[in-house]
Amino acid sequence: MNAMRLLFKLTALLILPFINAAADIQKPSSVRRSSATVEGFKNSMASSLAAACSKTILAPFDTLKTVQQYHRSSGKSLSLIEASKIIIARPKGFLEFYAGLGVAVVGSMPSVGLYFGVYSYCKRRLRPLFSRLDQSDSEASQGIAFTLTILSSAAIGNTLASFSRVPYEVVKQKLQTGIYTSTWEALVGMAGQEGVRAFFPLGGVSIQMLRDIPYAMATLLSYEILKDKIGRPWKERGVNVNLMDALTGALAGGIGSYVTNPMDVVKTRLQTDAGRYSGSMSQCAQLTWEEGGPMAFLRGSVPRLLHKIPANGAFFLFYELFRTILKVETESEKS
Repeated sequence: MNAMRLLFKLTALLILPFINAAADIQKPSSVRRSSATVEGFKNSMASSLAAACSKTILAPFDTLKTVQQYHRSSGKSLSLIEASKIIIARPKGFLEFYAGLGVAVVGSMPSVGLYFGVYSYCKRRLRPLFSRLDQSDSEASQGIAFTLTILSSAAIGNTLASFSRVPYEVVKQKLQTGIYTSTWEALVGMAGQEGVRAFFPLGGVSIQMLRDIPYAMATLLSYEILKDKIGRPWKERGVNVNLMDALTGALAGGIGSYVTNPMDVVKTRLQTDAGRYSGSMSQCAQLTWEEGGPMAFLRGSVPRLLHKIPANGAFFLFYELFRTILKVETESEKS
């Protein structure tokens, strides 16, 4: 009972700012003010819708990546063609490429919404704080403040989102690897075997955070820098705005994905077969190394990049589009 009360209080604390933000949005334009909370709420909505669009478009590559990483063989990885044959050989044929899509979309929308909502809120709150640490107005000090703001905001946002992301990631990957054939079968089967614990496997939350937080920091810092250094000048020259959003997002996603692929391999294995590794990240990493050395940690990197580069391009394209529709302030408008 005490645990339930604590959970209720924590939930209330998380959603209260967004309830207040919704109330602010309903005010007449003459009294409306664009606070950090309102901007966080709008960014949360924009990112949730963008996540649903991008995941639907690029689900097959995510399935290929999961199958490659799940496969265990001494020194040999599945090729894209071999992984595709395994997937198509399943009962639903080509539709198996979209295994787990429903749970991925439904699960990712609140997770990504929380992530980007908190990221936007923290970015707006932390920038003045870091700027005041160095009173000099030099370009170098402002660059440091900018970098610290992005990295800190991304880490905070993704730390909160990682907890909510684990259950749907576990279900999605069990569907993608063919352990279950439907979402309902997966939910019933997993709950029947281990109860709630099945959705939070040993090491599952920690490895999710170990992969997602560095990925978020690398991707968002790359995106913000590329958008400022490349995207903005090109837009001023008349280059299509949507094209630049997609291009900068795609490049940022590729950078973040490649540097975190080793953690992604360990995450996939722990979340699909935690018992084999006793929920231990170090044991999983050691056994993976014994299978194929350092190259074993790059398994699935090609389909992951084939998925993440266009997925991030599509995500940031839709994200900036929905931000425009929701009238989210740009950095220049805030200053």
